[in-house]
Amino acid sequence: MIINNSIQSVSSLYGTQSMSSSYRARAQAAASASDEVEISEAGQNFSEMLQKLREEPEVRQDKVDYYSKAIADGTYQVSSENIAAAMLGQRI
Repeated sequence: MIINNSIQSVSSLYGTQSMSSSYRARAQAAASASDEVEISEAGQNFSEMLQKLREEPEVRQDKVDYYSKAIADGTYQVSSENIAAAMLGQRI
């Protein structure tokens, strides 16, 4: 294997030396142009709802406490029909 240490030949392959001044000027003008974004009312409503959901706790501790107590007391009852329907992906 022959390795050529000429950086100039490698850079010319990638075209880094051939960048014209007009191309550079257009690239700088495009970079300095400002963009503007306008969010629709539906998008704003969605954003507000999403923010409210993020503020809610991930675990509803009151429900966890209620069902934990009901299971521990033996008072938590689920109908076999509901279990079967859930296993089959049906709603009753």
